Amino acid sequence: MLIGKGACLPVNHKKMKANKIERIELRNIWGKFNFRWENLNPDVNILTGINGSGKTTFFNTIDALLSADTKKLKLYNIEAEVTIDGERIEYTKSTTAASLKPKLEGVNYLKISTFDVPIKDRRKMGKEDSPLLSELKEIVYSVGENNNSFSDYRLRATNFPEQAEHINRRIRQFYDTVNHLFAGTGKTIGIDPMTNQLIFKDGDEIIHLYKLSSGEKQLLIILLRVFLMDEQPYILLMDEPEISLHIEWQYRLFEEIQHLNPHCQIITSTHSPSIFGDGWQDKLVFMEDLIA
Repeated sequence: MLIGKGACLPVNHKKMKANKIERIELRNIWGKFNFRWENLNPDVNILTGINGSGKTTFFNTIDALLSADTKKLKLYNIEAEVTIDGERIEYTKSTTAASLKPKLEGVNYLKISTFDVPIKDRRKMGKEDSPLLSELKEIVYSVGENNNSFSDYRLRATNFPEQAEHINRRIRQFYDTVNHLFAGTGKTIGIDPMTNQLIFKDGDEIIHLYKLSSGEKQLLIILLRVFLMDEQPYILLMDEPEISLHIEWQYRLFEEIQHLNPHCQIITSTHSPSIFGDGWQDKLVFMEDLIA
């Protein structure tokens, strides 16, 4: 299950920050620990540790800080500080959301979590919808809501003809990525000519999104979220993304994310050796080594 935060940008790019976190410090974790992570990699950072070591608290705190959610930060009773592109952004108990938000202007980030998907609008859910399917349908089908769906992105090729070549190239790249990953299942992604909706096919059989497995839905949401970053610099937070994913997909997850958006800085936590066992060992950091 996944949670997404952050807005997707229009195709007409504006000059933006590099959006790279260089340093993270949390103080007063559970009232007794400080956490300090120096010299983060600009591409991939993998945090691992035993259960209860604070990984989820870490991700929730950084999420709250980057969204200027001072109410949540107060609940954690933690002081937090990040350095992004050389600029220090700090939250203390006296920091207000109004003073924090200007410092975060131009910082794009997205959090994806395998836990506790919120139901944003139960009225839009079908009787058979799971939270995971509801999330997938929203990111695929919603139109006109924050320019944040695959359907909206496809419409831009019609609404902005000068951008059509760029848009269609990226859509073909996305299809190629998905088809490459789904090759073992025999499924291919495409658009149903009758309904103009995103579907999968297995031979002549049409497979609608609700028929996909949990792992397939989860992988598709991750790829769609990264695709809709439109190759812009982003900070991507992922808390245990390997849950429900096939071992082969775990091996290739970072590679495919970087393929869809080479300007994305990945910060993730995991228990899976498959995530960091295929050439990513130098990106691995142990939670206990960062506790001061």
